[in-house]
Amino acid sequence: MLSVSTRKQIPQVSRTLALLVLATSLGACSWLGVGGEDGWLRDRQGEYLRAEITPPMQIPAELDSYTIDELYYIPEEAPGDRALYIVPPAPKPIDSRVREGVVVQRFGERAWIVIGATSGQVWPRLRDYWSTEEVALSRENAERGVLETVWLPQADTDVRHKYQVRVEPGLHAGNSEIYVRHVSDTGESAPDEPATFPEESDSQERENTILASISLYLADRTDLYRASSVSMLAGSIEAQGKARVISEGAGDTRLELRLDLERAWSQLNQAINNANIEVLDADRDALRFQVAFSGTEDEEEPGFFGRLFGGGDDEEVMNFDVTVSETDGAIIVRAVPASGQPAPYEQDLLIRTINDNLI
Repeated sequence: MLSVSTRKQIPQVSRTLALLVLATSLGACSWLGVGGEDGWLRDRQGEYLRAEITPPMQIPAELDSYTIDELYYIPEEAPGDRALYIVPPAPKPIDSRVREGVVVQRFGERAWIVIGATSGQVWPRLRDYWSTEEVALSRENAERGVLETVWLPQADTDVRHKYQVRVEPGLHAGNSEIYVRHVSDTGESAPDEPATFPEESDSQERENTILASISLYLADRTDLYRASSVSMLAGSIEAQGKARVISEGAGDTRLELRLDLERAWSQLNQAINNANIEVLDADRDALRFQVAFSGTEDEEEPGFFGRLFGGGDDEEVMNFDVTVSETDGAIIVRAVPASGQPAPYEQDLLIRTINDNLI
């Protein structure tokens, strides 16, 4: 039977032996080439900064090279003086209004894709799309979110076609908008000469065809929303959405839209209808809506117990003038109580409700 003093010494001896085994193991790892500066488990932080760019792999023409396409394009020169490969872009703000899926929006003759993914997630997929279509790109700028194809000949004619795809932030953070422009010529410009894309495509039909094709391709990509499939360069595209609520005190909440006036008016009209806010009058010339707003965040009908205990009583409805104005290249939306009496809570809630229902 061990004495008390002997039993106390056993844990101390065990700890000493464990430390000796650990030290021996670490030394053995270094001796075997596992640890140390040249071992398998060495610290690799910053090694990519010293990596050399090797020539692209040459694939025989009879084999499919799509699976090893250069999805994460590295520009020849870093744009500007920023250390793009050292400091990653700031995290994107969390926004609960990110829409799911891929939708083609239309306003008059204009059309664009709205997708619930960031620019950094969308960019590699757009490059994928052109690789799948076996169309080469003449230029690409991930920071600006712009891709341009080479000139594409039209069979049995001298006409050539060129497409530009542009990625922009959506109305809300976490959404993106994709635009397509088309231009054509009869071969008078040099193959490497940059094309000037007009505000409206030369062929609306060709623009719509490519737009629909891209939307179908993106809708079929199940990995689009995975955080591991993002472009760091395209991630530097501004994360702030085109719609922003600004509050500078009680009763001074306003909505800022970075849209042209025509689209802003249309989007506001749609948002007010989506929120089930009653429109008393809409004057396009005066840039003003007159609405009736109850000031409640939940517009659903009360349940049985709500009606039983008075929850079904009519809420007080207030009339507001929702005004639209252009200031410093942006559209400013304000809500003013028609009675002239201050209503800071209802005014703030009305502006935020309109913003939440923008799509």
